[in-house]
Amino acid sequence: MANRYKKIRDEFDRLETKIKLALEIEINQSKHISKHLNQKCLKVNVFDYTELVYLNGELTFLDKDGLHYNIDCDCTLTDLLDILNTL
Repeated sequence: MANRYKKIRDEFDRLETKIKLALEIEINQSKHISKHLNQKCLKVNVFDYTELVYLNGELTFLDKDGLHYNIDCDCTLTDLLDILNTL
């Protein structure tokens, strides 16, 4: 029974990896520089976050004050896809 949904879990994990990699690529290609860090970012409007950066090997949201938030804290994969679709 434990492996009954393994295939679905594996597909989910692959999709999550693809989405996060696409966001990393978009950040690396971005022309926007974070107003809080000296590095590239994506301008976002998700919850109260204004920027998405790749910081210390992790995708990280920044709010208007520059506070850092883990990407997995509030966002679903659908939210992350919405970010990609608005670029």
